[in-house]
Amino acid sequence: MADFENLRKALLCQGEPKRVPPFELSIDESIKRQFLGKPAGSLEAEAEFFMKAGYDFVPMTIGIRQTTRGEESGVMGSKPVQTSVLKAAKANYNPFQEEATTRMWAEEGTGLIQDQASFDHYEWPDPDQFKYDAVATVGRLVPNEAKVIVNVGAVFTASWMYMGLESFCIALAEGSGLATRLIARVGEIQMRVVENLLQFDCVGAICMPDDLGYSTGFMINPKILRQYVFPWNKRIGDLVRAKGLPYIYHSDGRIYEVIDDLISCGFHAIHPCERASTDIERVKRAYAGRLCVCGNIDLDTTLTLGTPRDVEDEVRTRIRALGPGGGYCCGSSNSVPEYVPFGNYMAMIESVAKYGGYPIRA
Repeated sequence: MADFENLRKALLCQGEPKRVPPFELSIDESIKRQFLGKPAGSLEAEAEFFMKAGYDFVPMTIGIRQTTRGEESGVMGSKPVQTSVLKAAKANYNPFQEEATTRMWAEEGTGLIQDQASFDHYEWPDPDQFKYDAVATVGRLVPNEAKVIVNVGAVFTASWMYMGLESFCIALAEGSGLATRLIARVGEIQMRVVENLLQFDCVGAICMPDDLGYSTGFMINPKILRQYVFPWNKRIGDLVRAKGLPYIYHSDGRIYEVIDDLISCGFHAIHPCERASTDIERVKRAYAGRLCVCGNIDLDTTLTLGTPRDVEDEVRTRIRALGPGGGYCCGSSNSVPEYVPFGNYMAMIESVAKYGGYPIRA
């Protein structure tokens, strides 16, 4: 049965909850379809899946991600829709199914916005006109003990996607005001989105997904993040914390250097602690009581190439290492894409339930 208060206690590092919470922000529709035994993708199916799978919340997305990524319904990991920013590419990404699937790719060279004229003429989304009713709908569909976690974020990611990563980085290096004005516009939109979301009682936390790095380092100099991006995270964080809600950051990559900055922005938790780039036990030791760590079940090998027994062993190991004292939520080291065998996904959520009860057994 859903228990958001249990998850909240873990996210806020308020000691040991009753159990280690399972935690995912994005699960492919094909996994949900196999679990439910019927079509997925609707708000009703989304609520049903996350409740039956044992989560304490339903993840959704509202804001500029819906414009750039085509997640118009608010469902995380919904069927990709080509946008003016991202292009669709169909291929057989999943060796376990015959049909091809679609992924979205951002232009690395040149994007939609290249000069002040294209910035001025772009039809920027009105932050008051996003489909907030979808959040209210899911809030009505889940029991009172569950909440919605809304993914907003993208202050950095949407900005470079609008320009193309190469053009964006060159503009920053040359001191062009266009890139910084773009970050500010995205930040303003997303902050207003969060202001609107905080009016909904069913919203239990805000997550800011914004990938900053690769497995070996950052996409851009952290000095630029501190100067232009993190101030928006701080402003948004002040709103979230004033409401008393958990504030979660999602970024892939090796980002040790900015963890203190993220805490200063007000974040309570970090996700997904990618195995290839993050020693999650090191982070837990260094920030115990100040930062909840989420994820870390290896998507690159265990979840994709391992057996259900391998998954169970890794979940048990992670829980025993990270669960004591609280401040850990267990899930994948990124997300659950379509190429994760369904049996491995089931092994993960079943093992979290099996081994996650407090006190954690050695």
